[in-house]
Amino acid sequence: MPPGKRLALALAIGSGALLLGAAALLAARGRPLAGLGLGAATVAAAALVLQALWARFDLTGRSVRRGPRGGRAVALTFDDGPSDDTPAVLDALDRAGVRATFFVLGQAALRRPDLVHEIAQRGHVVAQHGHTHLKLLAAGPRTVADELDRCAAAIRAAGVEPAPLFRAPHGFRGPFLGPALRARRLALVGWTRGVFDTARPGADVIASRACGRMSPGEILLLHDGCGTPGIDPRRDQTAAAVPEIVRRWREAGYTFVTVDAFSNTRGQR
Repeated sequence: MPPGKRLALALAIGSGALLLGAAALLAARGRPLAGLGLGAATVAAAALVLQALWARFDLTGRSVRRGPRGGRAVALTFDDGPSDDTPAVLDALDRAGVRATFFVLGQAALRRPDLVHEIAQRGHVVAQHGHTHLKLLAAGPRTVADELDRCAAAIRAAGVEPAPLFRAPHGFRGPFLGPALRARRLALVGWTRGVFDTARPGADVIASRACGRMSPGEILLLHDGCGTPGIDPRRDQTAAAVPEIVRRWREAGYTFVTVDAFSNTRGQR
């Protein structure tokens, strides 16, 4: 987990613990109703924070967060493309005989419509990741609608009909995202494992992160492009890691599917 997100999570947990401690203290000092109210408010606030920031948590139960635990399937997903490194990722997937799900940025699709078309032509699922990689945590309804609609239009301009799947940038979800997705019949997709390949730690490290503690139904998050300004946009290490990722999961008895195969299991965690 990146240091910024790790710090935010630590602060949230610490604040929640202090508030729950204060609630217990109120109850112990003869103010049970005040303690109960503070405790209930803290739990509710924590649930809302998790709903907004943690892709694996969903109060609504509508999102696709993993596949069935009883199977032996895993899904490879790639965000923020297409980019100049997308062909190398596609070649690696072809050699491995794996189909993946690509969550495409609209602005990247406008720059490289040929690659959007090639992703689909090679048998992969093309889904939506917003137009500009805007964090939707505090975005209003018009902004959310614009991000969704412009992304879909850019993909269609490349001659590809996007799958009815959407992944929020950074997994952040504001209050207006759910209604906008439902109006467009889009399923929200999370992930079980962020590999953090954007830090460019080396192909071996990326493969190790993607293959530790394997479990059925996992959705692995990697990148074939860059939606975050100020970081190294190259994804050659990700492409180089794909063969080893596939080899290790297959050796452990797993098969690869695209995320739409998990779309009817969206209530599972």
